Amino acid sequence: MAKSIFDISKKFVLHPKVVLVKARELGITQAKVVSSLLNDDDIARLEKELLKASSQQMKPSLKNRRLVEVWATLTWNATLNHRVYSCPDTSDFDFVLGVGALILKNRQTGACLPIEVCAATKLAANELENLNGIEQPFRARAEKYLAEVRNDEKIIRPGCAHRFYFLGTEPWPARMQELTTSASKTEWSAILSILTDPEQFFQWPQLSALFWLGCVRKENDGEYIFPAELIIHLERLGLKPDTRTNGPAINSFQAAGGKRPNWGNQGWHIHHIFDGTEGSPHAVRDGNHFTHSAELVAAHPIAHHLAHHSDLLKWLLWREAFLRFGFDPSGNFVDA
Repeated sequence: MAKSIFDISKKFVLHPKVVLVKARELGITQAKVVSSLLNDDDIARLEKELLKASSQQMKPSLKNRRLVEVWATLTWNATLNHRVYSCPDTSDFDFVLGVGALILKNRQTGACLPIEVCAATKLAANELENLNGIEQPFRARAEKYLAEVRNDEKIIRPGCAHRFYFLGTEPWPARMQELTTSASKTEWSAILSILTDPEQFFQWPQLSALFWLGCVRKENDGEYIFPAELIIHLERLGLKPDTRTNGPAINSFQAAGGKRPNWGNQGWHIHHIFDGTEGSPHAVRDGNHFTHSAELVAAHPIAHHLAHHSDLLKWLLWREAFLRFGFDPSGNFVDA
């Protein structure tokens, strides 16, 4: 039975545009808009990939991937627009062979963007015209990329074979790019540690849901009066109402399938990723956000501290909420 991208997005609690991007990555030609209907085979392929992506691991994960820094100053716009990085197939670029993720670096701005490599291919010099050696949907990307850079001999060397690396389509809005230019070496090292081993620092809930509409953080413990239906809901899950100042948010995280690793005599902090900075909502004062599981994450105490002080990490967590749940109340990523 045919289903639309929109219907599938509701099943997986994802933003329709996130599902649309994934369908296009799989080469599903019918996936043109969120209302596009897919056949049974394509539905099965797409849902299989979405199930793979529904783990607790941060997405896209750089864990266990060989991470290599490359300069992409001349091709910055073309590379980000089409998610293609190219280099001559020479010994000078052997350090890129077998890479799992690239850190794109821009000499002019100082920006550094870590992006996963989805596929790679090598083309002889005489194959650069027809691109028959590249399968869809990557061929379309390569065609658009080459249309921008082909005439620059510093990028495409005449008579030389080239390698093409096709990158993930995760969004990096201009503000995020800007923040990478001002991050200190210590902050950047911490960010890379989080990206390459994320579950050591953050654990996400499994579902996106507003637990208690209108609830905001109280000043003192014991001030919450839980509605009867929420008490029943928690009882069914084997949970008790938590009346501490952040208690309803903790309940929301647990009810959405979130796991809270231990730290000393208590669990990791349940962190609100939206704190009113950078134009974001102030979750603890907003009844639409304080107990919304999509804006909650269990954070190791070290990561919890960094998330309060690093604007770049804040943006990475906001992006994660968008990639995982389609949750983007500030509209930073939907059109990125």
